[in-house]
Parts: sequence; C-alpha cells; structure tokens
Amino acid sequence: MSDTVVTSKGQITIPKQIRERNRIATGTRLEVSEQGEDIILRKSRRGRKARGKDAEFQAYLDRVRGSMKIDMSTDEFMELLRGE
Repeated sequence: MSDTVVTSKGQITIPKQIRERNRIATGTRLEVSEQGEDIILRKSRRGRKARGKDAEFQAYLDRVRGSMKIDMSTDEFMELLRGE
C-alpha cells in the first residue's frame, strides 16, 4: 500500500508500479466509486471496450519504449529484420 496526495485540482498520482502492473497508461479511463469510507478506483468497463486492441498495443509500446538501445537507424534496423 502506498500514499498519494490530492492536488488543489483534485488530482492524484497513481504510483508507477501500480500503473505498470495494471496496464494503466495515459488516457486509460478509471471508474471511481465509494464503499463506506473507502474510495475505489478500477478500470472503466466502457474504457476497455472503447480502447480495443489498438489501444492495448499502444499501452504496451508506451511501457517498452526506450528500453532497447541500438546503434543503428530505423532504416538500418528494418533492413536487418528483412534480411536485406
């Protein structure tokens, strides 16, 4: 469990480890509900349907972007992949 602070605009930051484990990327819709004194955040069912596979793939790319460093241009890398 971790703490977060509410800003003057009512915003919070979800810790990175939780965002990564739950695939919460920029633009992910969350539902906010209450259970007694608890506030519950969960991925929106509407958001999941609207996002689709393209958005899931984009979320994956966002997570892995910058994780591999190679010393060649995109064109050179594509030539290597194609066996040219």
